[in-house]
Amino acid sequence: MKCKLLQDTPAAPTIPPNKDILPAGRVIDHPMAYVLVQTGMAEAVDDECRDKADRTPEQLQRAQYEYVRRRKGIHPDDFAKYEAGVMDGYNADGTDKPGPNFVEDDEDEEETETYYEEEELEEDE
Repeated sequence: MKCKLLQDTPAAPTIPPNKDILPAGRVIDHPMAYVLVQTGMAEAVDDECRDKADRTPEQLQRAQYEYVRRRKGIHPDDFAKYEAGVMDGYNADGTDKPGPNFVEDDEDEEETETYYEEEELEEDE
């Protein structure tokens, strides 16, 4: 039973600090390879693995998406920001890494709001 890794993956993630990396595209031949397919880490290479994984294409696509999100450590409170592309993970200090749809806050907006508020006050007097 064979599968192919979709991303670079630590060889033994449960035994830190393992620095051995299995590269994306590496084919794994193992009786439990279907589990890697089910979790979204890999795609099936042969029919045996595909049949044993027993997932629809939609389920496989969702598992792959969720695997990437888990691997980046996205907190459930931030799922919406991640899915919207506003963030793409976290920096070492815990702040958000900007995603492809991130837009910087415009500091001029606050000044504009304050200007209008002051203007409205003058008109009321």
